[in-house]
Amino acid sequence: MAEFSLYKCEKCGYEVNTEPRGFYGLFSGQYYNFKCMGCRNIVSISANDLAKMGYFPRCPECNENDHLSTWNPIDGTCPKCGGKMKDTGMIMMAD
Repeated sequence: MAEFSLYKCEKCGYEVNTEPRGFYGLFSGQYYNFKCMGCRNIVSISANDLAKMGYFPRCPECNENDHLSTWNPIDGTCPKCGGKMKDTGMIMMAD
């Protein structure tokens, strides 16, 4: 079970639901967060999909692979504007 928090950019309002460590586990597997500077989104990629990609991840939204970096909301910045992501206090539970 994962406990997602809603993180929101203080500057532009971009939002993402995730765990603060930058990765999480569900019954369907382990997932890792990446910041894509191609489409400027936070995306989650499963460990299974990472292995299928030969550990050279591609963004599932724009298929970009040169502009992905690992991301977590504690020390990560907003992919849209570079602002600080703040925990809104809203929590969602997931299996």
